[in-house]
Amino acid sequence: MKRRALILLLSLTALLVAVWMLPAREWLIQSTDWAQAHPRIAWAGFILAYILAAVFMVPGSILTLAAGVLFGVALGVALVSLASTLGACCAFLVGRFMARDWVESRLEAMPRFRALDRAVARRGWLIVLLARLSVVIPYNLLNYALGLTNVRFGAYLFGTLIGMLPAIFLYVYLGSVAGSLASLEQTGAPMIPQSLFIAGLIVTALLILVIARLTARALKSELDKDRS
Repeated sequence: MKRRALILLLSLTALLVAVWMLPAREWLIQSTDWAQAHPRIAWAGFILAYILAAVFMVPGSILTLAAGVLFGVALGVALVSLASTLGACCAFLVGRFMARDWVESRLEAMPRFRALDRAVARRGWLIVLLARLSVVIPYNLLNYALGLTNVRFGAYLFGTLIGMLPAIFLYVYLGSVAGSLASLEQTGAPMIPQSLFIAGLIVTALLILVIARLTARALKSELDKDRS
């Protein structure tokens, strides 16, 4: 959990620094203008890129941040939710039917996986949901790992779709803050709106970290039941 909080803090700091650097600010504005001028191409390209990133285990956090910059919060969350769920499902199916030996070799050093496997067999979608919220296993590896379990595809889909929403919202909102700050800087807007954007981001991050901590405890309790 401390590692996750540190990553969020570093991401926020890096974005705020980048926004105040003129080339980065201009790039954000130009990219947003292009996405608004070519929405269908931007949506399709983004979804395809996210699916490929999930299958090839490329971290999706940068793409999620980019969605906030390019599409705003509402559309960004919708696109990332769709794209990340499709990518997770593709990786799940690859892990279950095509790359089982490779995934098993990656999970050998993770003793929690056996308990996760037993817990999923017992509680299905609930364990998938808790695993997504608590980030016991990173997103990309979890997609493949759950493909080795006996979880039904429908349960996996439901738990994945709901469980990823809080983190998606946070990262998309973080990206939208960067885009909004860049626009405000260009128009010479006062600091008060900028402060409101940042305050909203901090409150959102704290709430999601609390949710992650609580779900991590719940998941640990479920896994401990299967170890005993």
